[in-house]
Amino acid sequence: MKRNLSFFLLFTLAIFTATLCNQFLYKEHQRNPTNAISRLIYLPGYVAKAVSLEFSGPLSDYLFLKTMVFLGEKVAFKKKPTKEEWKATYIALNQVTNLDPRFWDPYVLAAMTFPWEAGMIKETNTLLEKAAAVRTEDHRPYFFLWFMKYYFEKDMQTAGQYLKKASLKPKAPTYYAKLAARMDLYAGNTITGALFLEDLLRKNPNPTTQKILEIRIDALKKIAFLEEKVRHYKKEKGSRPETLKTLVEEKIIPRIPTDPYGGTFYIMENGRVYSTSKLVHIKTDKK
Repeated sequence: MKRNLSFFLLFTLAIFTATLCNQFLYKEHQRNPTNAISRLIYLPGYVAKAVSLEFSGPLSDYLFLKTMVFLGEKVAFKKKPTKEEWKATYIALNQVTNLDPRFWDPYVLAAMTFPWEAGMIKETNTLLEKAAAVRTEDHRPYFFLWFMKYYFEKDMQTAGQYLKKASLKPKAPTYYAKLAARMDLYAGNTITGALFLEDLLRKNPNPTTQKILEIRIDALKKIAFLEEKVRHYKKEKGSRPETLKTLVEEKIIPRIPTDPYGGTFYIMENGRVYSTSKLVHIKTDKK
């Protein structure tokens, strides 16, 4: 009888302690969400590598999984990470690649999110340069660097150099060299961005990243479509339309496409098409 009572008391105490710990961890996560990744990301790279001993690979996988879960929660609840949270995510991916420099997925995640969602161009380039230095047989790091320089920084000269380096790598697609030679023929880079992201989508099976890519590709293709129709109107009428509604009124398009980010497409002063959402999810308050 006493043994059963002791067991019951210990079991009750264990449940009570676990409940308190869960409440503490939940409150800590709400107070400082970046702790949800891991405090290990703030260790110097050489220290993390040393303390992990022969388990640097599994530790790298663990930190990357924690980072993916952290971003996945934001996507699931349509919450935009704060500037501090994006910084913590970069630190996490940098640590992941310190532990396992050849681990490709962290570089893909950085290229897919940082420049688009957080404007972190420099940080993305830093990670991709690391990838290019260690993945010497891989054409993708230089291809990604080409896109960063071409699409975000408009540095055509450096972009061309990266693309040429990518085209010389083993198993590089033949269109790399052709694209490098035809870069000057591009009037705009919207459709190039969509093609680049479609390439990422085909090679990345992760559900979280797929959802992010699909939305971005949808938006870019709609912008490219509208820009083409604006050019068509200007060629036919001699001047560009005042608004996108003019294209509908002239029966050039049946309707204005819906921005998947919740904004409204419009024609800018330079004739290009953009959205009021700035291609970032617009938060809507539901009563």
